[in-house]
Formats: sequence, structure tokens, C-alpha cells
Amino acid sequence: MKHFKESTKRIYITSDSGVQINISTSENLNSTLKNQIDTMIDISSSQLVTIPGAMELIGFQKEVKSILIESSQDVVVTSNTDRHRTSGSTTNIPLNKLSTEYVVVSTKYRSQLAVAAIADNTRISITFKMRRNLPLYISGNYFYNNSVFNITLHSFETYQITHDTDLTGTVIESSSPIAAFAGNDCNQLEYIGYCDHLIEQLPPTASVDKIYIVPPNSDDRDTLIRITALANCSFTYSVGNVNQTVSLDQYDTFDTKISDNQTCSIESQKPVLVTTFGLHSKSSDLGDPSMIVVPGVHQYLNYYKIVVPSGFINSYVSIMMKHSSKDFLQFNGTEIRTEDIVFERQLFANSFTYNVRVIKVSEGELTASTVDGERFGLICTGVGTAEAYGFSGNSLLP
Repeated sequence: MKHFKESTKRIYITSDSGVQINISTSENLNSTLKNQIDTMIDISSSQLVTIPGAMELIGFQKEVKSILIESSQDVVVTSNTDRHRTSGSTTNIPLNKLSTEYVVVSTKYRSQLAVAAIADNTRISITFKMRRNLPLYISGNYFYNNSVFNITLHSFETYQITHDTDLTGTVIESSSPIAAFAGNDCNQLEYIGYCDHLIEQLPPTASVDKIYIVPPNSDDRDTLIRITALANCSFTYSVGNVNQTVSLDQYDTFDTKISDNQTCSIESQKPVLVTTFGLHSKSSDLGDPSMIVVPGVHQYLNYYKIVVPSGFINSYVSIMMKHSSKDFLQFNGTEIRTEDIVFERQLFANSFTYNVRVIKVSEGELTASTVDGERFGLICTGVGTAEAYGFSGNSLLP
């Protein structure tokens, strides 16, 4: 999606064994760009691919700016856009997990959503939910809260919408599976720090969970938690010893906040989408807004392989797992060093006691696994001077 500054686009690909990767773009893409992107590579473990900045989307234009990554075996793909003092990351969703319905999450200023078609003649319907009912002008027509915008895209085509108000709760529906993204071109949150780029690939609504554990950010950064209802529901959230029950109408949201020494658990009657926004540090120049779709407890896996991005002052991996299995966790095949744990807390959720740890890590490849095969949640975050990134290991139901 659009970044408010010219930025470097990076794709990290990881695999457990040797794999052949084919990266391709539309036949209708500018030939100079196409020749810079299209390639076949063999990777033994991980690969960094840099994408030309010209592939950034332009608002309210049909473009052919999708990139297709095909592999001979399963791989994990994360994307990062970065420039001096601004960064954003997301975990990319495999094509076979894409679907036809998504709900947008963004914040209040310079909101963005983008869609990418996989098949020709894909009809896409976008029902706007606007925090402020500001008119949105598209192709000669004005759209307001609850207005519906329709568009048809062909394979590799993309379309981005931007607005000056929060678009959280906007519903995207399509006739064939599509990829959907949301966030903000740039936003400063809670009137602290600076403006930063926010982006997440949205999980399909059918893959959203009911129970979540939210870890804190580090470096004296608070975390804004946004809970978006996919249907009329009630949920209970717990921070420390305080429990609160909240009722929401469909596509409405509720926000709460935790400090860097708190956790939050959320248990809902029906699926809710939980997104966090890390804030700027209250005591240093570290960090700025970062956006993460939080994995639910039923989305946990027992093995992850990621690349921790380079160029940041501090990077962390947050682990949420059953307390009974916490001693079976390994990074890169070895036990976790006590001196690397910067936060640890127990909480009760989903009828179990969970252990939440934030662990300092180095840049580069990282595998996380459990000796006993127990599933756990993983979130990777990092901070630099006036910038931050974050992404989850998985945000889909099996």
C-alpha cells in the first residue's frame, strides 16, 4: 500500500529445506518493472527479495501491482516497508487460505485499504463504515457511511482506497477469493511520538478466533488494543485482576490499553478480530505506531521459522503458551536463556494457565518450536529511533 515517504520494500521468504521460488507479475506491468521483479531462485533456508518502490499503490487507480510467489514446498512470507524513522510489516497469507470476506481495521487519520484480485472478472463490493461521516469521492460519485462501492478486477489487478477518517468495520466482499490489506499511510497515535506507516494483510472473517492473549510491547511502549465484532456479541477482557464485559454490535469496535508490564486476555461468545497498535516510548525516542493482527489461541502453531528484520535497535519475540509447556520452548534448537527474557507473566484464559514471555532476539533467521509439540502463539516486534515494526507468526485458523 501507499507509504507517505519513498520507502524500501522487502520480502522475506523462509523454508525448512531447499525450495525453488518463482516470483512473477502481470504481463501488463511496465516491462522495466517486470524485468526487475520476475525471477526464479533456489533457496536453502531464507531469502530477502527487494521490490522496486514504483510497485507502491496509488489511490483510486486500477493497477497491475500484485506480485505472485510460487514455491515447490511450503514457505513463510513476510513483507516490510521501511524508510528512515518509519516502518511497517505484515505476515502474508497463502493463496489457498484467501477468501471472499474481510473486515477492515485502521485508525483515525489517512486510513487505507487495498484489494488484489487472483482471478479475472472478480466482483468486489466494499460497504463503508466511517468513524466520521466524511464524503469520499470516487470516480465522480460521493460515498458516505454505509455506502457501497463496487468494482471488478482481473488477475493481478489492485485497487487502493484512502480516506481521512477511520475505516474500521468496513466490509469487503468478493465473488472470488482476493487478498485484502488495511492500515494507514501514516499516523501518530495517542498524541505521542511521530507519524508511522501501518499495514496488515487482513485475515478472512471465517478464520477469526474467539479467544486471545495479548502480550505487551517493550521499551516503555503502551499497547492500544482494538477489538472488532464480526457479529453482535459480548466479550470479557481481563487486564491484571480487572475483568470487564462489553457488548458490541456487528462491525463496531472497543479499544483498551495496556502498559509494557501488563497482559490482556479476551474471551468472546462469537469471533472478534483483535488488532494491536504499539505506541511510541514514554521515556525515550524508541518506537512509534506499529500494527499487528493478534493470533487467537486456536491459531497457535508448534513450529515457526521467521526472519527478524535487520536495522533496528531492539527486536523481540513474544510467546503465549500453556504454562505447563513453557520449559519445552526452544529457539533455534536450544533452550531460552533467562537473561534474554525481558517480561514474563502468567494469566488464566480458555480454562488454562498461560505463560506470556517477551524475549529479546537478534536479527536474522529464527526458529521457534516446542519439544513436546504444544502449540503456542508468536509475535515478532522491533524498535528503532522513532520507528517500530511488528508481525504475527500466524493469524489464521488451521
